[in-house]
Amino acid sequence: MNIYPSGEDPGGPLAPAEWTMSVKQEGKGAGTYYVAELRRSGQHVCRLCLMGTSSGEEEARRALALKARHWIADYLSRPHTGTTEFGPLI
Repeated sequence: MNIYPSGEDPGGPLAPAEWTMSVKQEGKGAGTYYVAELRRSGQHVCRLCLMGTSSGEEEARRALALKARHWIADYLSRPHTGTTEFGPLI
């Protein structure tokens, strides 16, 4: 499970091992926010943002990990049929 590498588990359902999350900080000062990129087997699947946090990067990573775990659980619970690729509009 690669969503939150710290020994202190943020809670929520565990994500399968093929899911990874990277977090980066954007903006400065009062406009600071954090972005998490979720990937499944290396393929980008989702982007989550956390705004308005003043607790710092570690707390943002923890909060994003919890959001990511819930998002992944919801995503995996839905049926996925067909393609989600972009195609021509008729």
